[in-house]
Amino acid sequence: MRNSETVANEMVAVFRQTPEGHLLDCNQECARILGYGSREELLSAGGFEYTNASDLAAIASALRDVQKLSNIEIALRKKDNSIAWVLQNLQMVSVDEASKVWIEGAMFDVTEQRVAAQRFEYQAYHDALTLLPNRSLFVDRLNVALAQSKRRKLAVSVFLLDLDRFDIVNNALGRGMADRLLRAVADRLASTLREEDSLARFSGDEFMFMVGDTGFGTESAIVAQRVLDAMTRPFNVGGRAIELTASIGISMSQHDSNEAETLVRHASTAMYRAKEFGRNLYQFYDEKLNARTLERLALVSSVRRALDRGEFELFYQPEVDVQTGRIACVEAFLRWRHPDLGIIGPTEFLGVAEEAGLGGRIAEWVMAAACGQAKEWQDAGMETRIAVNLSSRDFKGHSLVQHVDQAVRDSGLDPRNVELEIAHASLSDCSRSTEILQALKEIGVLLAIDDFGSGGCSFADLKQLPVDTIKIAPMFVHNMIRRSDDAAIVQAMITMAKGFDMRVVAEGVETKEQLSYLLNRRCTEMQGFFLGKPLPAPSLSEVLRMQH
Repeated sequence: MRNSETVANEMVAVFRQTPEGHLLDCNQECARILGYGSREELLSAGGFEYTNASDLAAIASALRDVQKLSNIEIALRKKDNSIAWVLQNLQMVSVDEASKVWIEGAMFDVTEQRVAAQRFEYQAYHDALTLLPNRSLFVDRLNVALAQSKRRKLAVSVFLLDLDRFDIVNNALGRGMADRLLRAVADRLASTLREEDSLARFSGDEFMFMVGDTGFGTESAIVAQRVLDAMTRPFNVGGRAIELTASIGISMSQHDSNEAETLVRHASTAMYRAKEFGRNLYQFYDEKLNARTLERLALVSSVRRALDRGEFELFYQPEVDVQTGRIACVEAFLRWRHPDLGIIGPTEFLGVAEEAGLGGRIAEWVMAAACGQAKEWQDAGMETRIAVNLSSRDFKGHSLVQHVDQAVRDSGLDPRNVELEIAHASLSDCSRSTEILQALKEIGVLLAIDDFGSGGCSFADLKQLPVDTIKIAPMFVHNMIRRSDDAAIVQAMITMAKGFDMRVVAEGVETKEQLSYLLNRRCTEMQGFFLGKPLPAPSLSEVLRMQH
């Protein structure tokens, strides 16, 4: 393409442009492909509009050498803003001895072929009836999810759902109505699951979905039961109310297998076991996991009842200023006064409760109860600061600041008498942590870093955080006398806290020797069984009454 006569040739779309993408000339066929009435209109419009900014760079990379031929398929925007896919044959051409070059090319409209290929690919990976992903696409996605979960060390749960006695329903309704019912089932499943929970139709009346980042079986059991409950609601098809139930089999990576096809096969085995046990049920492939999950679900139900019945209470452990012998603060600890089992510590139930989505309710109750108790002591002339632990999940929750503010306001307590303890390990994102801590400070509460030294932000980052207290982790206190490295860490923490004008509290003090060691290093506030174990509110009230 050397002259205007060639450019004017209308048999093939030909053009000339600069390496920077400026269109110098083109023929009528170029204009036609891009929806323009004439070549002059296309040229005056500014030439080719690339939909992907990287396409021009790709062209330049392909045409580094003069006279080199290159083919590239790209998307250009048409006059009506739709997309035209074109195959361009390009060549870099020297214009003169001054090293000036331009690009000459021919292009062919391949939009129909591209759309057909996309349609073929879609049909290859989707179910024609429900438009859900099919087995092939589901397994591909499962493989990706398994690779990601392996890095995060969390399980992926695979669910195979089969409609119970669907052959009877199919025969009664006929093919057309049965297909409409299957589409309704697909819609019901999609609306019940989260958007990120991949759903697919496997075959006939079988559907499959997966849930990522599951830990124990409890989360998977809750999902399965939610789906089963959704399936029991009548389906309205052609003005008829049709009732269905389903059976679900569950397999879990890290428990059963880390191979996609194996997990699918195991979920199928578990599904048939659910049918054998009576239908409208879910079963895990791992029978031991079935038993453990039932136990955990029973515990979740008990925790929910305990919240409703007021069976939770707080115990309080003093933080003592050893120099004066006075209680500087009391830390609230959650306990469950079970009607049959007596006092139960949080390690027995809190993890399961959080897994089941009850962690937020429990955290709100703890905050409200602690503030209420502190206000009672204040009104009785026994004013003391109260410390409340925030779990990592609490700290990162969207409604944390609102709930803390509400609890303080409802109790009428001076916010300066509330200290929130955030685990050091929760502060790994220093920038985000600073935002949350600053929002809490605006309420007026005090802030402490709990288990300091156990991970999270660095010592250098500490001065950027709006905190009032650091609490030395018990593991350093336990080892500081017999290990020089732990002793050095404890001394550094004390010195640093003093330098930043922060309170420093040593946790886990269990012996007189530890107390003396810390006191000699100017750490005067301590907490641990040597100074006092956690007590119920009436017992600690007596201690506070004696102090005041």
